Amino acid sequence: MIKNVIFDIGNVLVTFDWEVLAREIGFTDADLEVLRVKVIGDRWDEFDRGVMTEEEALKYVEEVIPGLEEKFEELWGRIDEAIAVYPYVEEWMKELKAGGCRIYLLSNFPKRLFEKEEKEKFRFTGLVDGKVISSFVKMIKPDREIYEYLLREYDLKAEECIFLDDRKGNTEAAEAVGMQAIQFTSYEEAHEKLSKILAGETH
Repeated sequence: MIKNVIFDIGNVLVTFDWEVLAREIGFTDADLEVLRVKVIGDRWDEFDRGVMTEEEALKYVEEVIPGLEEKFEELWGRIDEAIAVYPYVEEWMKELKAGGCRIYLLSNFPKRLFEKEEKEKFRFTGLVDGKVISSFVKMIKPDREIYEYLLREYDLKAEECIFLDDRKGNTEAAEAVGMQAIQFTSYEEAHEKLSKILAGETH
């Protein structure tokens, strides 16, 4: 029986349209490809994990994308504009809690950015029963240890948990520790699947 619903944050509860913002600032398709490979692909996990400071991250970016430093500084300075809470979030959480579920967050997120967004936008954190944010615990999805940490920290049984994340690798990692999981593609689809699972209609 599922008692605990665990949500990723980015692209599940909130938008993270950084590429749209980057194009608005003036990044070309070629610039974006460099960012994806040299920054997001190579080192960003260390920032999310909390082992690379914001200053170190920006310094690294300047080294690997010469000529894009000013654009990137503007992008990072305005990254808040790429983040907005989806309109369904609080209602969905209240619905789940009314049905007897506890709600948790498990997300990869840079520390300062999360603190800022939680203070200014993420009102839904007031509805959750617990949260594990990568940069605060120096662990990151899809590494097994962060899922096990969440289970230990809140004394949860994996078989009583279901995890929603937009990335397949992250949902597969949740399943590997014994949770059920839904790869999030849209609210409508995820809501329907979750409702059926909670009603015992499907696994």
